[in-house]
Formats: sequence, C-alpha cells, structure tokens
Amino acid sequence: MNNDIKGMCLFLGLIGLGYVALLILVALLTSVKVIKSIMFISIFSTFLISLGLTPQVKNRLYNYLKTLAVKQFA
Repeated sequence: MNNDIKGMCLFLGLIGLGYVALLILVALLTSVKVIKSIMFISIFSTFLISLGLTPQVKNRLYNYLKTLAVKQFA
C-alpha cells in the first residue's frame, strides 16, 4: 500500500479514537446512551489504524502487549 494512504489511514483512525474519547466524556457527563456509536466508531478507527501500520510495527506492538499481559498475570 502507498505510504500516503497509510498515513491517511493512521490520521483518520486517530481522529476517530479522539472522537470516541469525546463521546465517552459526553456520555459520562450527560448520561446520554451512545454505546452503539462508540463501539462502531472505535472498531472502524482501530481497523483504519491497523491498515496504516507496517508489519514490523504490528509485531512489536503485539510482543509488547503480550509481555504486559504476562507481567500482569504473573
């Protein structure tokens, strides 16, 4: 995939995750029920971020998360 498209996917994914954080804040302060919207946007944003990452970065993140899980449960 082209580097420009990867960068665009990362940018849009991070914007989406920021929007999810804002929706969560609004939901907590006003008790509005936007759970479906939060779930859909967060899943779509993480998909976009995973499209933008290179395989090396994905492997490093996976190994890092795996070591965190092992440290937490050990």
